[in-house]
Amino acid sequence: MSSPVSGPRWPAPTIAIDWNKPIEGTVCAAMWPTMSLGVRERWFDELYVWTEGFQASTMQRARIQLNAVRKSFALLEQERVRKIGVTLSFGTIERNLDLLTSQFDDNRLLSHRIVVLLRGQFDRLRSPYRVQGFIDWMRSQLIPVGYRLTSPRIGMEMRTIDFLRPDFAKVGAPASVRVEYWRDMLIEARSAGLNPDWLVVSGIDTEAQKVLAKEAGFAFAQGSAVKAAYDPPSTRRPATLPVELVSAGDENMAPSTIPVTTSIL
Repeated sequence: MSSPVSGPRWPAPTIAIDWNKPIEGTVCAAMWPTMSLGVRERWFDELYVWTEGFQASTMQRARIQLNAVRKSFALLEQERVRKIGVTLSFGTIERNLDLLTSQFDDNRLLSHRIVVLLRGQFDRLRSPYRVQGFIDWMRSQLIPVGYRLTSPRIGMEMRTIDFLRPDFAKVGAPASVRVEYWRDMLIEARSAGLNPDWLVVSGIDTEAQKVLAKEAGFAFAQGSAVKAAYDPPSTRRPATLPVELVSAGDENMAPSTIPVTTSIL
């Protein structure tokens, strides 16, 4: 799926800190609406985050994704989005399980409006029980857990699919212009145990691709031909200064009008 050329960008060290060496580059974000291809219905808006100028390490990626979770809940709390999707890698879950569960637990009144897309390979799991525990906990909170497939063929990810048993999945649009190939993907998804009614096809950037996706029977899609991405809304909030820092001459001024902090991602 193509990424918008404009949008918010943050210097990498502010979000993806590396204690061992300086890093150069930027962390970028965009919101991709996930739309039904049958009726004009919006399922969720995915907070899509990527890096430019550097390849994030496992720990850097974890830091970025933890910030994305915080941003997602802030957007929900401030009613900037109705429903949101956020991606978590297996490595992030393995190394930050307590931090993640704390974030979701602290925002349990909003958790019914978030969906989680997992990303990773079963063969590279270091602590499968931690990932499985997180998935079970998500489902106990009634949070849909999906899987972002990255291999060219669905069958190549059977071990991961069998391990996760995702509630929904996201796949990339086939490169072919023949509808048979698109239908074959749905057949392969069904054979792999994925529910085709909850399959999202991404990268729908042309009207021809949109027609093929609808004709093949895909239920949901992402891409500029479906609905264009947009910049994540700001969640900045002015902080309240301590009473002793407000001068006597400003005693009638509401402290909340004094901006002293900003937020990123």
